[in-house]
Amino acid sequence: MIQSYPTCPINTLKLGACVDVLGGLIHIGLGDPIENVCHPILGGLLELEAAVCLCTTLRLKLFNLNIIPFALQALITCGKTPPPGFICPPLT
Repeated sequence: MIQSYPTCPINTLKLGACVDVLGGLIHIGLGDPIENVCHPILGGLLELEAAVCLCTTLRLKLFNLNIIPFALQALITCGKTPPPGFICPPLT
C-alpha cells in the first residue's frame, strides 16, 4: 500500500523570499519580516498546505533542516497552526 502525503498547491518558488527571511538571508527594514513577506503568500492556504509548502521550499533551497521548527513557528505568526505532531513529509 502506497501512503500518500499532502502536496503544496502553489508554486514553491513563490515562497522563496519567505524562506530566505526565515534563513536570515534577507533583512527587511520595516516591520516584522515574517508578517510582511510570508503572510501574503501563506494567507490563502490551509494550515496543512502552508506547512507542507514551507517544508518543500526549505528542502528545495537545501537549507539546514534544523530551521524547520522555526519555519513552522512562523506559520503561527501568519495565523496558521500546523496540525499537532506535524512533521515534514519525506521527499518523493
